[in-house]
Amino acid sequence: MNLDDDVAVSENEVTRLLNEIRGSPEQFDRLMPLLYDDMKRIGRAQRRRLGGNPTLQTTALVHEAFLKLRRNPGDEIENRLHFQRLAARVMRQLILDYARQQLAQKRGGKQVRATWTEADHAVEETDLVRILAIEKALIDMAKHDQRMAEAMASHLYADLSVVEIGRLFGVSSRTIVRDLRKARAWLRMELRDFEPDHDD
Repeated sequence: MNLDDDVAVSENEVTRLLNEIRGSPEQFDRLMPLLYDDMKRIGRAQRRRLGGNPTLQTTALVHEAFLKLRRNPGDEIENRLHFQRLAARVMRQLILDYARQQLAQKRGGKQVRATWTEADHAVEETDLVRILAIEKALIDMAKHDQRMAEAMASHLYADLSVVEIGRLFGVSSRTIVRDLRKARAWLRMELRDFEPDHDD
């Protein structure tokens, strides 16, 4: 059996389990062994692209996201790609919540600690602000072009390829390349304050 056959079997198994979960949410735990590598990859991508601070533990982030997904698996998960997108969305929210909580602490707010962070360490405030700035830029982008913003979010947060994003949205890879090119230009403009050579 070649690698493509292995991938096909894995995809079929994931789809079958997702169909079963719709009727029996308690079966959700059976997905974890099949999708753990996917979630680790997504977690590493989010750490790397949204600040990359080593105190944001990938394993803890993945487990916290899986617990949230387990509590609310939802009916919208159709296949492996949709699961990856949903997992990325959950991790994105965890990171945003963490950034807001840490900034509140640094600025004298309530002392709240996210459950998946490493104790007694903190992310640099510049990274926290950058995380929230990226989110604001994506929200503003979505008001202008929803697909472009979702394509960029799928690339940033889920680490999906151009081909995978195209499949997700039912458009050609060429269209996604154009969307991502425009989205990167948008983000560069919105995040110019974080460039090393930027002068205030």
